[in-house]
Amino acid sequence: MTINHVFVYVTAQRMPAMRSFYRNMLKPLGYTEMINANGNKTIGYGSDFPYLWLQQVPEGHKPYPVHVAIDAPDNNAVDEFHRIALSNDGTDNGKPGIREEMSRQPYYAAFVHDLEGNNLEAVCVDKTGIRAR
Repeated sequence: MTINHVFVYVTAQRMPAMRSFYRNMLKPLGYTEMINANGNKTIGYGSDFPYLWLQQVPEGHKPYPVHVAIDAPDNNAVDEFHRIALSNDGTDNGKPGIREEMSRQPYYAAFVHDLEGNNLEAVCVDKTGIRAR
């Protein structure tokens, strides 16, 4: 089984900037903005289906930060994800590289914090290169 979709919660003040941030950062991973509902309060991104959503929280509420990892088609897409996120006011939370502790397969990932403090990861796992532990 896989996860169908994930919501990232956003304050009203940051929604326009977060929308732009996600639109740009997700391009190298093959995601586009697919759905815009509820007067720009609910925005869905995906490839063939909206897997990742931005949802504006009600006035006076604070979003709770989450960690979301998105499969990347290759290591170059991971690098591009990281570069674009940083150039769109994201902050580095782990430069692109192999994370040997994460998997038996070569696990190439990069981590960034978005404008609300969510930890986003792009990851490319080579499932053909299994190494012994």
